[in-house]
Amino acid sequence: MLKKFPFFLMLAFPLALAAQTSTRIEGRGVWAHPGDFGKSEKDVEEVFKVLKKANIQVVVPLVKDMAGRVYWQSKKFPEAVHPDYREFDLLRAITNVAPKYGIKVHAWLCDFPEGKDSPAFKAHPEWGMLNPQGGLTSEEKLTPDQVYGPVWMCPNRRPGYTDQWLLPMIEEVVRQYPVDGIHHDYVRYPGDVAPDSYCFCDYCLEHFLSDSLFYYPSRPDVQIPLKKDRLREESNWDLDFTVRPPNWAEMSREDKAKFILEGKSINRPDLGYFFYELRCDAISRFVREAWERASAIRPGIEMSAAVFINPMKSGRFIAQRWTDFAPWVDIAMTMTYRSHFQGSFEDYLTYLADVVRAQNRWVGEKCSLLVGLDAHYIFREELEPWERALSLLKTGRALESKEEFGRLVKANIASLSPFSDLRAKELSAKYDSFLKGKVTQEALAGELNGILADPPPGFFPGAKLIQTIETVRKAGGPGVIIFAASHLTRKKLWGAVEKAFSSPASPSFEVLPAGHHLSIKTWKEIWRESHKSEVGNFGARPKPPFSSSKASSPQGYH
Repeated sequence: MLKKFPFFLMLAFPLALAAQTSTRIEGRGVWAHPGDFGKSEKDVEEVFKVLKKANIQVVVPLVKDMAGRVYWQSKKFPEAVHPDYREFDLLRAITNVAPKYGIKVHAWLCDFPEGKDSPAFKAHPEWGMLNPQGGLTSEEKLTPDQVYGPVWMCPNRRPGYTDQWLLPMIEEVVRQYPVDGIHHDYVRYPGDVAPDSYCFCDYCLEHFLSDSLFYYPSRPDVQIPLKKDRLREESNWDLDFTVRPPNWAEMSREDKAKFILEGKSINRPDLGYFFYELRCDAISRFVREAWERASAIRPGIEMSAAVFINPMKSGRFIAQRWTDFAPWVDIAMTMTYRSHFQGSFEDYLTYLADVVRAQNRWVGEKCSLLVGLDAHYIFREELEPWERALSLLKTGRALESKEEFGRLVKANIASLSPFSDLRAKELSAKYDSFLKGKVTQEALAGELNGILADPPPGFFPGAKLIQTIETVRKAGGPGVIIFAASHLTRKKLWGAVEKAFSSPASPSFEVLPAGHHLSIKTWKEIWRESHKSEVGNFGARPKPPFSSSKASSPQGYH
């Protein structure tokens, strides 16, 4: 139960904010992959020196990947530990080093994807999402020539992946490691491959009807027609009626899915609305439960989430209506990458400003916002001729399209020359040898890939990244997080980050909003303060407010 908190302390929050110096209030973060940190604590320390020099405030290291492998020495899930990290506890090294540099750590989990060979899916194939034909996401095609790959696990099924695997993983991380936060990624349905096709597993099919109360479980065979007392048919919606087809039990999976997506409750095909709402509820429920379980172990734990640009669209297509995540998420990290926009770089900056202003409105005072920028796709103009040339080599059409290929390679040589005349001459020589049949397509592709993997300084203009960050600032964005450390290192962009973040800044995600209203952030701060005297850092925890006795029950649905 929430303890009383002195009202004068609530009033002190805005006064403290007003008394701050002219130091910029701005969040600054970076996502990082395991390979960015090396394989020793000494290597990790060197990474944090780079982060500190760039004035990074929060680092988000990947600890569970899309294949289901984890990067901590898990006692509960030892079979899931990545084989390259069974001797080196990466998360332990990161949490040992981070406090020395005053940098927060949010442990990053790819929530619902797994691999076909992952321990979770191999032990429980019934946890996987199914499409109307009974197929897995791993069998889908992303493009005509690209198989999707990952197996997505059903967020809704209880008992299932969510409460038997994912939530216990989060509990273990919070209990065993002094991380500052847990970071959700892929906290959604697989809308990038098939927005309307998941999930139609047996559990979801049955619970679609029962969770919407489209029939009476005590009398499942009773059919109650709509009573039409009012002129407009749909205006009778509040009168008693059922939707469950009389032959539901005999219908195939595909027919049931078609009924859900195309069927109607009264006068128009609207059952899909209920389907999408229930998917959003399943994701929001998980986000809440993750916070409840983590906060029960450590009340001060923070939660963050990588989310798509527009919660209105992502709610419909991937069940990620992230405006519903508050108060269970402290920081929304929006993936406002250029890859999600069409047009030129100038077009992107224009659209980016509009999106940031909209994201500020969507967030309001519910949680903090860090605008996610990528350090790869913003260089579309620089990358395009190289990737086009590589595509011609990969498909064996370089010699067939000799004129186009030659034009691309010569343009690439010209773009490389100002930054490394030597490497430009080496590429030119290899291209000439390729034309003479002395160098294979694979060797020439290796040369092109090698330049992109280790370009000379300045080849990818840091001014572009700085301009993008400035656009976020001018649009009122309270902070920035960059994807990812590997791109910044490979493209020699840390100097640009240092320049962009050169001025001192207080983390925006640690500043409470001004005013006397009880915002979500203020409420959580009050709750944490009220429990400080009850427990130590890693002892047993009080039950969070608003938690339900059903929250940890496999069968409870909210």
